[in-house]
Amino acid sequence: MGELVQRYWSPPFEGPRRADRLSGHYGAFVPDPLCGWEFAIPARLAGNLTEAEATIRNLNGRRGRDLEGLGRFLLRAESVGSSWIEGLAVPADRLAVATAAIEREVETGDRVAEEVAANVVAMAAAVRAARRGDRFELSDLIEVHRTLMRHSPHSEWGGQIRERQNWIGGSEYTPIGARFVPPPPEHVPVLLEDLIEYVNGDEHQPLLQAALAHAQFEMIHPFGDGNGRAGRALIHVVLARRGVAPRFVPPVSVVLARRAEDYVAALQRCAHVGAPDSAGRQTAVVDWLWLFDATMGQAADRAFAYCDDIEALQEGWRLDVGAVRANSSVDRLLRILPGSPVLTVASASRRLGVSPSRVGPAVNALVEAGVLAQHNVGRQRYRLFAAPAVLDLWATVDAELVTPRFGPTPEPDGLSV
Repeated sequence: MGELVQRYWSPPFEGPRRADRLSGHYGAFVPDPLCGWEFAIPARLAGNLTEAEATIRNLNGRRGRDLEGLGRFLLRAESVGSSWIEGLAVPADRLAVATAAIEREVETGDRVAEEVAANVVAMAAAVRAARRGDRFELSDLIEVHRTLMRHSPHSEWGGQIRERQNWIGGSEYTPIGARFVPPPPEHVPVLLEDLIEYVNGDEHQPLLQAALAHAQFEMIHPFGDGNGRAGRALIHVVLARRGVAPRFVPPVSVVLARRAEDYVAALQRCAHVGAPDSAGRQTAVVDWLWLFDATMGQAADRAFAYCDDIEALQEGWRLDVGAVRANSSVDRLLRILPGSPVLTVASASRRLGVSPSRVGPAVNALVEAGVLAQHNVGRQRYRLFAAPAVLDLWATVDAELVTPRFGPTPEPDGLSV
């Protein structure tokens, strides 16, 4: 799936160890283009991917009165899982406060929580761009990356295609001895052009396309940081653009986070050196495709379980609140709370598109019913309202990230011919 190009490394500054100060040759991997790749996969794998696609379509066809907040809940689960893979983890309550603060364009001082919250916003932007109905452009990808990096320690890298060599593993001072070295920067523009063209095509079935696009993005590694999160967002761009997941994203990263070593190893094996039309190139990606297939099926199952949990939660709320007029502020607040469990009167007013004077009484009614709890935060002691039951549900999702894997990856069979 590409070639190793030899480059010479001369350290631009002194590293702390002798090994960090050495000059020498290293190999950078340049993947082959995706467009025009005629790809045969095992028949059983193709069938599994089709079944997983049907399950995700069924999820997106789910009907119900109170599903407005479900999309945001699933988006949040996916974004948190994606951040977790990169070592960014925060409790549900801190993330909820940071999310509310970002919506108000204020700082909380909780950098990690804000960085994870920014990934939620970036994931939403990626899916929104894919749902427009026209092409997903490189400018869309750049904006997604800029958004997710906005609250990171290297925010200045946001939306900037790299102009220097990067690498994964080994020393932070030299690519010599690194686990993986992506393409030299002069190869990145043409590879991104091919990737974006592939994402906008339909030459492969949707889940195969999403898997290959993600693997290709990770091999290109076009940004200085945030490549993993941006690359996983690209999975959902493909699923939304192909009409597989136009409403609800399956929380793929929640599953991948629980088998992170398998995930990274499978992606590394995609970096095959050889002819672009060789059987070896296909063999190199099959392990990743089997893992991706299992992941998608398990993610869809988790999404259905979350749906059931949220519906049960909302039914309980409506029993606690009593009779609620359809489309009233109380009714609409109950719908959005699963995706926005921490809010202010002002943020609720913006979400519902009604005046604060109409939202205030609705919020108070939910406080009286025990659906919301009031908190006074910050030096100005502004009023924040939280739905404890949703935060508890968020916490159960977070707990899944550190428990054993959901299940085994199906045993692969040979390549079809």
